[in-house]
Amino acid sequence: MADGYKVTWFGVETLCYGELEETSNFHVVCADEEDDGVWCNGVDTFTEANYTWDNVVLYLQRHFASDILEISAI
Repeated sequence: MADGYKVTWFGVETLCYGELEETSNFHVVCADEEDDGVWCNGVDTFTEANYTWDNVVLYLQRHFASDILEISAI
């Protein structure tokens, strides 16, 4: 896979792939593979102005038990 957008949060690097859209769902890969999953609940707290990979990582990390290593918009 080509280089993705890199977000570093508390020393953990998360690679992000795909184009963000209002209807994006996310495939999430975590440090502990037991925590991997798909986020289909949307991220309705964002507006077009602040819908960025940085904000998506910060938002989703609260909902996963281990560090997120990769996110793909699907």
